Amino acid sequence: MTSTQRPLRWGIIGCGSIAARLGEDVSRLPGHKLQAIASRDAGKAARFATRFGLPRTHAGPNAYAALASDPEVDLVYVATPHNFHKEHTLLALAAGKPVLCEKPFTVNAREAEVVVSAARESGLFLMEAVWSRFFPVWREVCRRLVAGEIGEPRMIYSDFGFRAGNLGSSHRLADGDRDGRLLSTKLAGGALMDVGIYPISIAQMIFGEPVQAQAVGILGDSGVDENVGVVLAYEEGQVATATTSLQVNTPSTTTILGTSGRVEVPTQWWRPKEFVLHRDGAEPERFEFPHEGEGFQFEAMEVASCLREGRKESSVMPLKDTLSVMRVLDTARRQLGLKFPMEDD
Repeated sequence: MTSTQRPLRWGIIGCGSIAARLGEDVSRLPGHKLQAIASRDAGKAARFATRFGLPRTHAGPNAYAALASDPEVDLVYVATPHNFHKEHTLLALAAGKPVLCEKPFTVNAREAEVVVSAARESGLFLMEAVWSRFFPVWREVCRRLVAGEIGEPRMIYSDFGFRAGNLGSSHRLADGDRDGRLLSTKLAGGALMDVGIYPISIAQMIFGEPVQAQAVGILGDSGVDENVGVVLAYEEGQVATATTSLQVNTPSTTTILGTSGRVEVPTQWWRPKEFVLHRDGAEPERFEFPHEGEGFQFEAMEVASCLREGRKESSVMPLKDTLSVMRVLDTARRQLGLKFPMEDD
């Protein structure tokens, strides 16, 4: 945005950790302004507003509707728990606001289709906040893959897992705690929905829609998936494996293998600062992309660019990709026997 343009005014629904992390990066970004926060809990809303210097606060039972209709908000960021994403995104779209919705986009593909249809019918911008796709590392990796620098990409190995803090000994819930978001069926928790979506989304970005998905894993004492592996097969014979866990800390790396080399994105690849290019017969090359903060500014910049140019979707995270990933997640959960209580029969 130029200096003569008004800053993009953000309204945030939800005061959780992801909202705060995005807020830290966006608050330092030129051309952007954190404008309003909404929470049913007045205390949480007030603390969030004070922390980031937000001029407008909406609290109480009608807080979300009030923020959605706030004339001083240009964009709504939905950062509530997974099971509320559909409701709150539709609320913002109905009020005429473009929306950035935190991942996972919705609880299932059927909900996602409803939300996508609403955005397209209203002609409003909508994007899922899969922040990994917007990092300079992944933009450069994709460029080099298209250029054929490792030959034809054929396989991907990717993982993202950690041990959830409220799992006690022997993977049992500590003190019977079923209220934590990660391990709650009523909040659409589990490894796949929280972090497994990252390796699945990266595979989708590179290979497209799979023709087959096979998941294996276990449902823990929590009732949600805690240890899962997913194998994805594609029309032209490519294969991707995505592993995720709430029981163990995984290496958290991604490797893309081609017919004449490979790309390695090291630990915490979902918010990367470097990658290593291995080309057959050549020395490995390391490429570094340092940045400030956690990197949420990159998806914020994409949102601003889309709105400025009148685009209704991002070419980096288009809605067809969101729908594709949701279908994979549905398939994997069905194979594991996991159905959330808010899902209709």
